[in-house]
Amino acid sequence: MEIKNNTRLYGMLGFAMRAGRVIIGTEIVCSSMSRRGKDSPKLVLVSFTASAGTKKKVLTKSEFYHIDCIVIDIDSGELGRLLGKTYAPTVIAITDERFADEIKRAIGSDNQGGDQ
Repeated sequence: MEIKNNTRLYGMLGFAMRAGRVIIGTEIVCSSMSRRGKDSPKLVLVSFTASAGTKKKVLTKSEFYHIDCIVIDIDSGELGRLLGKTYAPTVIAITDERFADEIKRAIGSDNQGGDQ
């Protein structure tokens, strides 16, 4: 999905990371989706560079658990850099509702269904 406001998105991702509200990695994100409560994902972001299998796995699981999931127009290298990581994650989850809402607004998505 094309991003409406890059600066806002980048800032919100940085704030969420510093606040400890980001889960990084496909397997960890997928396993955390079944949890309920404060540390459960409110929004899942998938890099457009993720493999078709990864996208399918994450989108299917997020739809099952009714968690918004958006494939974003940021490659995994840039996503890692934005989060201050030296590796390139393809899947991240935001565990705070307010951060998730602001990120969706910056992306330009009002998606409430489970996938994008």
